[in-house]
Order: sequence, then structure tokens, then C-alpha cells
Amino acid sequence: MSVHLYCILPHAMRGDVPSGLSGIAGARVRALVVDELVAWVSDIERQLPAAVERIKPHDVLEGAKAHDAVVEVALGMGTTPVPARFGQRFDDDTSCRAALARRAESITTLVATMQGFVEMTLLVTPSTRRMLRDLEPVTRLLRDLESSAPDAFEHSSPGAGRAYLESLRAKDTATRDVRDAAAALAERISSAVASYVYRAAQHQPVTRLPMLTVSHLIRRELAGSYEDAAKAVPTGAELRVLVVGPRAPYSFCALRADRNDSHGMNLAD
Repeated sequence: MSVHLYCILPHAMRGDVPSGLSGIAGARVRALVVDELVAWVSDIERQLPAAVERIKPHDVLEGAKAHDAVVEVALGMGTTPVPARFGQRFDDDTSCRAALARRAESITTLVATMQGFVEMTLLVTPSTRRMLRDLEPVTRLLRDLESSAPDAFEHSSPGAGRAYLESLRAKDTATRDVRDAAAALAERISSAVASYVYRAAQHQPVTRLPMLTVSHLIRRELAGSYEDAAKAVPTGAELRVLVVGPRAPYSFCALRADRNDSHGMNLAD
């Protein structure tokens, strides 16, 4: 067995793990007291090194969702948990305590600093209509080729090749344009909510979709006002905005001051 770390809470929460709370693979969540901190952990079946490459992406996704669900339960109890980055496991309670004790001063300060705060995230993406329009040069060319002779792909003329490359260039140009438009919209929304924001973090895209993601650290009680202000900014027909939160402050829990790309506290920082 190994010990999976979900989040860190103030010492006052040491006896408040909800009865029956389960996490990854249905494992019971329990409290592990470390000095002035409380860690929520589960005992998880150890993954053998030889089997690591056989782990299914679906299992990783389900594990991440279960991890986040536990963190959100802690947030719903009125405190602000410092979420651990998904996947941090230890041999036993002793090694988990030791890892936390080595960074106890920094972690204690971080937990205290985060109390009363939550994370709100803006997702700015092109509208469905905009995506279909940007794909039109490619889909039109493919449609033309499909309507040609059966061997058109094997014996296509140089002109067809040039047309295909031009369609790709047009798509790349459209992608850059929509990224610029998304960035401009995100800046307008950020200006509209600036009075609520203590810290901000912009995330690198993890998909090829031209999506822009910005997270803001705000006071918990202002989440409704923040969302109203964000949604009041006109988006136009080309873009759409999703406001996500309030959530635990994953983006603001790096233990090193020069890290602004964190997704949860990483004891290796």
C-alpha cells in the first residue's frame, strides 16, 4: 500500500473528515496530523513499476477526478484547502509526515495565506460558428477531392497540392487571429474583475484548440460578484466565455515564489 495525499488543511480541521468520505478507487479518506497542519490522505494499492505502462488514460482521469472531488469536499466545509498536485504518494504515514515536516514552515504559511480565498477561472474559446468557419477552407478542399475521380489523391496535380497548403495556411492564420481575439477579450474581462483579484495566473494551452485560460485568486464571499462582472463583458458572436469556480486554489499553491504554473502543491518544488 502507499499513502496518497489530497490536500493540506489548518490544524483546526484535524477531526473534521466527513464520515464515509472516499477518494481514489473508493479508498477511505483519513486525517494525518503533522504539527500545525492536517493532511487528508488515503491508503492506495501500490502500483508495481512493471505495470506502470499498462495504466489506462481512463484510470488516470478517474483518479484525478476523485482527487479533486475530495479537495472540493474540504472547500465546501468552509475552509480553504491547499490542494496537493495529483499523483503524490508516499511509502507510508512516516514518509508523508517527513515530506511535509521538511517544508513545514512554507506549507504552514501557504495554508494560512490561502484561508478565505478561492480560485475562479475564465475559459475563453471560439464559438462553434467561428470554429466551423475557420475549418471551411480545409473541408471545402476535401469535399472537392472526394467528388473527383477515385484516384484523385494518387494523381493530384501540383495545383491541388498548393491549394491544400494554402488552406492549411489559412487555417493557421485564422487560429492566430482567434487567439489574439481571445487574449483581448480575456484582458477586458480581467480589467472588469480587477477589483476582486489578489493574484492571477495564465495557463499554457494543453490542447490544439485555441483556448485561453486565466485563473484569479479572490475572496470567497466575492465569487458571485466576480462572476456577475465577468459575464457582463460582451463577448460577441465569435467567442464564448465559461466562468469556472469557486474552486480550491490549485493555481496558487506553488511552494517556490518563482513558480506560477502550479496545479496544486508539489512537495518536489
